[in-house]
Amino acid sequence: MNALTSCFPANALPAMLADAGPFSLICVGETLVHDPDLGSWPVQTTFLLGRFRELDEAIGCAARRGRPGGLRAEYMLGFTPNLLVLQDHQQRLCLAGQIASAGLIWCAPVASEAEARRVVQKACRLRGQAMAAQDRGEYETACDLRRDATALDARLVDPAWRGAVQIGRLQAA
Repeated sequence: MNALTSCFPANALPAMLADAGPFSLICVGETLVHDPDLGSWPVQTTFLLGRFRELDEAIGCAARRGRPGGLRAEYMLGFTPNLLVLQDHQQRLCLAGQIASAGLIWCAPVASEAEARRVVQKACRLRGQAMAAQDRGEYETACDLRRDATALDARLVDPAWRGAVQIGRLQAA
């Protein structure tokens, strides 16, 4: 993962993606569900933060929301945000960033289909380990493993966006 500090230049997008807006900024995290008979368990939850006409507007908002204090607790009681995700109008994953104490850390997209398969396999393995940890009562470990699996999933940028994201990252670095 690598920090991305500035927005994508408009000329970095191939023509086929130039009109891919509006872009959705989505927050992904976990919340606990409580049932009097079954107890409590974590559930992955998402909510829409906004829609943007241009990718650079969405990236700028994500960078602001990914800062400490950028997401207010009143959005959802008991919600723990993990990722900010950008999708185009076809719901293709354009870019995602992990929310960290130091700010948003953009996830490096996979470079190939072979790498994507390895990432999916590793994320599945981590989720299996998280389920086993949850069953043993190791709730913090389970939460960390699920967060790591979600961060891996964030690397599965749609193939149409991979090249554009790499160009933008190189030009913004």
